[in-house]
Amino acid sequence: MASETQAHPPTADHGHDSHEHGAHEHGHFGPEMWVIPDAPGLVADVNERQRATPGIWRVVFYAGAALTILGIVGFLLKAFTAGFSDHRAWGFYVAAFAFVFTLTASAPLAACAFRFTKSHWRRPLSRIAEIFSLVSIVNILLFIPALIALPDIGVMHESGEQMVRRSIWFQELVNPSGWLLAGMIGLSFCSVAILWLAALPDMAQSRHLVSGFRASLYGKLAGGWYGTKRQWQIQKGGLAILGALYFMMVVFVQFLVVSDFAMAMIPGWKDSILPPFYTVISFQGGLASILLVAYAMRRWGGYRDLIGQAPFWAASKVLLGLTLLHTYHLFAFFITYWYGRLEVEQAILNYLMFDSYIGIFWAQLFFTFFIPFPILVSNHARREGWGAPLAAIFIVIGLMLWHIRIFAAAFAAAPAVEGGLYYLPSDAFSFPALLLPVPGATFPDLWDIFMILGGVGIVLLVFRIGMMLLPPLSLWEMKEGSMYQRVDTLIRGRYLVLTKPE
Repeated sequence: MASETQAHPPTADHGHDSHEHGAHEHGHFGPEMWVIPDAPGLVADVNERQRATPGIWRVVFYAGAALTILGIVGFLLKAFTAGFSDHRAWGFYVAAFAFVFTLTASAPLAACAFRFTKSHWRRPLSRIAEIFSLVSIVNILLFIPALIALPDIGVMHESGEQMVRRSIWFQELVNPSGWLLAGMIGLSFCSVAILWLAALPDMAQSRHLVSGFRASLYGKLAGGWYGTKRQWQIQKGGLAILGALYFMMVVFVQFLVVSDFAMAMIPGWKDSILPPFYTVISFQGGLASILLVAYAMRRWGGYRDLIGQAPFWAASKVLLGLTLLHTYHLFAFFITYWYGRLEVEQAILNYLMFDSYIGIFWAQLFFTFFIPFPILVSNHARREGWGAPLAAIFIVIGLMLWHIRIFAAAFAAAPAVEGGLYYLPSDAFSFPALLLPVPGATFPDLWDIFMILGGVGIVLLVFRIGMMLLPPLSLWEMKEGSMYQRVDTLIRGRYLVLTKPE
């Protein structure tokens, strides 16, 4: 087996004081950069920490439950007061759903992608990413009211001719809810399968250390796992296949969501950049969410000696790349429409960027680029472990503003009448499809705010329940990593030595 060093030797400086000399004993990195767990006692240790339940997790559970109840109240009152006849009343609900979907749908993909690239630093993050799969079940429930609010593709005109609206669907002129719901259910099933297959060895190892409902659950889900060579081979191949399938499905479902609930709802909006843009921000938001949870576990959750700084240091580079890619797609969207200068393109730019939503646009830009970018390029911030989570906070806030600016604005852009969303097929070539005059910004009412908070709360609640039921760390991966990694010293430098198993 070959080995390689993952650090640089320090440079000598005899003029430094004793404090700096002590720092040199660890090279460029502190003693908490790499954490190699004790493999034999890891399973019992993590199960004991899970039972301890630090105060931060109780706060997360109760806050999530309270916000979820608030969201349910807001939804019921919104449905009672506004009904579903006018889609414009549900723009902020759709924005809240899309925000939750964006943050949680791509999180399991991070575990699959970094496992495929054999990144050792991802081992403490893998189970965190996979537990987000449980939120995908809730996404199905949140998706149903959004489907009900989505206007039909075709409605009958008073003249007897059927009016239509622009859409990616070109067969049945009805609400394409069946296909959309099928895509969401398939995505949820695939993500839960990834979670089950990845957690199978950990549940089997832990089933004799837990009691009550968890013991029964582990026995049913992992009763047939004995850790044979064939079972490990099947698990490895299954995770690779499911990961590839999930990648294809998540990109496709995100294309459906952003096309049907955003682009198709603004007359004249035809943009090939928006679907990949939405996928990029989903990757960005998913990784940001993982880093926030990992930092909370390390800082307040009692896992400081199991989660080092290396996962944040390495993931910050990926987050920086996704932040730059986000900004590039934003610029590409702007420059295409600005350079085209068609009347409809100018109207869309004015509506989404420079007139109606100019305030929220600039706030979003600051939160997703101008603030996190200098944090992520700072070596000190990234190396100390707090830089990436701090940038992630601003990114998540910015993505919430992005969803309000895109989805809530799209639903409020035009009424479901002729000359708004709809037009007669006989007028297809003369129909201008312009967003003129440019409508003003729409603002949330109290029930909308409740639903947005409820979307955040249900993620906290479901994720906390997942951490209560399942091992919060990928035990088999961390035990495997402890066999492939060793921290060693050479002269005054501290190095991570990696062995290559394949």
